[in-house]
Amino acid sequence: MSKDYVERLPATEPEPAAARAGLNADGSGLLASEAGHSNRTGAEEFLLRCLSAGRKPLAAGREPAADWSEVVAIADKHGITPLLYTRLKQSGAQTCVPADVWERLRRTHFASAIRSMSFSGGLRKVLQRLCSSGIKVIVLKGAYLAEVVYGDDALRPMADIDLLVPRAELSRAQAILLDMGGPHQQPDDIEWCYRLGSHLPPVAYLGLAIELHWAIALPTSPFRIDISGLWKRAHPATMVGIDVLALSSEDLLLHVCLHASSKHCLGEGLRPLCDISETIQRFRSEMDWAEVAERAREWGAARHMGLMLNLAQGMLGADVPDAVLEQLVPGGIDERIFEAARESVLARTGYRQWVPLLDLLGVESIGDKARLLWDRVFLSRGEMGETYPASRNSRHLYRYYALRIRDVIRTYSSHTLRRGRLMVQNRGRDRNAALVNWLSEKS
Repeated sequence: MSKDYVERLPATEPEPAAARAGLNADGSGLLASEAGHSNRTGAEEFLLRCLSAGRKPLAAGREPAADWSEVVAIADKHGITPLLYTRLKQSGAQTCVPADVWERLRRTHFASAIRSMSFSGGLRKVLQRLCSSGIKVIVLKGAYLAEVVYGDDALRPMADIDLLVPRAELSRAQAILLDMGGPHQQPDDIEWCYRLGSHLPPVAYLGLAIELHWAIALPTSPFRIDISGLWKRAHPATMVGIDVLALSSEDLLLHVCLHASSKHCLGEGLRPLCDISETIQRFRSEMDWAEVAERAREWGAARHMGLMLNLAQGMLGADVPDAVLEQLVPGGIDERIFEAARESVLARTGYRQWVPLLDLLGVESIGDKARLLWDRVFLSRGEMGETYPASRNSRHLYRYYALRIRDVIRTYSSHTLRRGRLMVQNRGRDRNAALVNWLSEKS
């Protein structure tokens, strides 16, 4: 990796959460003209109302303050069209929807259901092989949310399957997947993969992209997640008819929130907020909120957690206790920060966060940074041959190391200067700067 910086995407008293979302005190939704938000369209308002955790039936003849096609286009953009279809159907609002739009919604839901059936068949075979080989598996995020939380695989489309396995079993688990016939991307340096990531390159099997994880966050994330604790708290679950493990409801909520706010920087839009709202709805009788708040603080994730729960409560009416929000973010979130986050979610732009290369690689001490730089500059003879082919048969390899030093300096300087120019150009114009700074501060 040659870049020195990587761009991650993707004080007033805050309003009550219901007011921020344009909701009445009873939780029912308002249209754009009633909410008073000039920077949010009527279609977005109506979509949020349809997805609201309260699921109030839509009043007969109540039309969105926008074209129905626009409402569906926004749902498509956020990957939640099957969920919108089901919510409208549950509320008896089909008569309010133009026939062509309803048919479009129905077809999208049907296509998602067919795709989910294919996913389920492949996942069943994978889990069967792993579990019969004695490998413990925790099914993460999408697949677990779809079957257990939403209760309908079609409502939660996904692009891949995330499975958490003990790090000591990674090689054996990957060998099993490859033996099943899946093409894969073999990492050049498994240790480098461990240093940079949280999962192995995906293995393709029956149309599935399967990622084997040993952690739920990047090693360079600001969080201090105890993986052994996740395994201890995991409980038995049944997925596609196979007995596996699942994260505790508190850990599941934390994982969904932090994955959306830190790894994807809000760039996944409304779908993670729907995941959060549905998770809270599904486990409302067993969720230990005191444990959620305490673990978020232990992980150093109180602000990220507080932001996501505030967004889920404010935009979708998620049933989050106000006392928990106060524990996570004492005094609440500044309205300007909340609005920047909300708009980043609705636009699916996320926020940009510049991370120094050495921080990205997970090195903190001066000694570790010096050793890493040494390793990256003074490559092995084989690596030098790949980078500088003319050096393979040369008796004067030291000359190529001088060339290597020159190239590293040039690359590092170039990207440092580019970052500096971008920071100057964006000074005062980045509406998410306050959000990024707030999330970066220690609570």
